[in-house]
Amino acid sequence: MPAQMIVTDLDRTLLRPDRSVSEFTMNILRSCQQRGIVIVFATARSENSCKQFADMLNPDAIISNGGALARFGEKIVHRATLSVEITNKLLLSFLKTSNIGYITVDTDHGQFVNQPVDENDPGWIEYLPAYPMDFARGLHCDAYKICAEITDDATAYRLVARFPSVDIVPFSGDSWFCFTDKSANKWNGVQKLAAYTGTDIGNIVSFGDDYHDVEMLRGCGIGIAVANAIDACKTAADRICGANDSDGVAKWLEENML
Repeated sequence: MPAQMIVTDLDRTLLRPDRSVSEFTMNILRSCQQRGIVIVFATARSENSCKQFADMLNPDAIISNGGALARFGEKIVHRATLSVEITNKLLLSFLKTSNIGYITVDTDHGQFVNQPVDENDPGWIEYLPAYPMDFARGLHCDAYKICAEITDDATAYRLVARFPSVDIVPFSGDSWFCFTDKSANKWNGVQKLAAYTGTDIGNIVSFGDDYHDVEMLRGCGIGIAVANAIDACKTAADRICGANDSDGVAKWLEENML
């Protein structure tokens, strides 16, 4: 099938459950690039936390921070941040709420957290460095995204209701929520990259598994949910491939594009 661009999420999509990448997957992506197909990572991770995978797999472009930032090589083609004012108002609202645990803020100056993290915890290692900061004193820069550990869904949505320019997206399987500007989403990042590269949206194949991926799967020429994806992704997708623990993305590409 003809395709000019492949866009894939990382965690629970391209990456295996232990966050590794198989040699098979690496070879398939290289083969696609050798055929002139643009490879794009689209992830909720910050640029820093996906650097190891970028160094390993050498994608042509990266959409990071849930779509707040999109780069083609070194060229920024999309940037949508929370202003300093909105960022600090959100943080103050979080600090006044009792059932919130960790709060992280991704910025051009690094990732800031409201309390120290265990740097030996496997769940944090890929997201380091994380700089503890007293958010009550305020940040002096805009933010790509704010993620908060909130034990009650109703609390999370009530907090964001006061900010019409802010979007909220949950992470399935845990109690974390991502807060971004409403124009910061993976689908917008894909469209900006398509315009920049002269790619027809109908010739883009995308892969995903979670809420951040739904619009992207629905909008691209072919949207493919991995077998372990949430139901919302499977409903939005045109097709379903194998699960991430069995290299489902790479196997689909081998069978259908190589």
